[in-house]
Amino acid sequence: MSFCLVELYTGMQLKKAFNFLRSLPDKLNHFFIKRIKSRIIVKNKSKDKKDFDPVTNLDQAFEKYIRSLINKNFPNDAIIGEEFKDKNSTNYFTWSIDPIDGTKAFVIGAPTWSNLISLSYQEKSLLGLVNFPELNKYYISDENKSYLFKNKKKYVLKSSNNTNLNIVKVISHGNIHDKILTKIIGKFGPQFRIASFDALNFCLLAEGKVDAVIEGNLKSYDILPLIPIIRNSGGIVSNWKGEPAEKGGNIIASSNRKLHKKILKLIKRFTKR
Repeated sequence: MSFCLVELYTGMQLKKAFNFLRSLPDKLNHFFIKRIKSRIIVKNKSKDKKDFDPVTNLDQAFEKYIRSLINKNFPNDAIIGEEFKDKNSTNYFTWSIDPIDGTKAFVIGAPTWSNLISLSYQEKSLLGLVNFPELNKYYISDENKSYLFKNKKKYVLKSSNNTNLNIVKVISHGNIHDKILTKIIGKFGPQFRIASFDALNFCLLAEGKVDAVIEGNLKSYDILPLIPIIRNSGGIVSNWKGEPAEKGGNIIASSNRKLHKKILKLIKRFTKR
């Protein structure tokens, strides 16, 4: 297939995929309302009994449902997800699913959990959806822009242009090694916060409400849907070495390239990763 035909096919696929993602929040919210009436069963996936890595029957139900919708609309595409085995494919399109990002929040009744879904082409994340059923809003990206849909209104997202380390608003999930985190905190102003909002951390960055997010040990499905949302709002996301973030790991997202370079330089001083 020639380059032009590949480009045309990819463009057509992306348009169809965006419309598909755009249709999902209503379906997922309805699915949640229907299933939440049933008993929620919580299990610990962690092999270390001292750690708590919960999974619920709703995590699994959500992923099965999302997989069924993808298979129906894009039967030839690959699928990776948190709860079930990967589906391989001979083409270059891959969907990723984190059915409930923030299961700990969900289990205790906090509304900040979300459904994460993305489409990648040749291992580059192109489209992403972050849906918050209990907050009644979602974030989504097309090829060029990122949007917030809330209260039936559409907002185009724009990240901040702040580059001053003394006043930037930085948040972290808090799962970075304590010694490293302590050293990094000392280099930022009083706006540094340790938070546990999961994907919402990155969405706030895309909105311009947060300037940087520092995370550790993310899985690919944790970050893939957020990459295009951040990128198309004007931000940048990478691992701590400045490499592409698609494979997960230790991740940093910044509202602009200049700030990103400053924070990468700062992190490099405290870690050999």
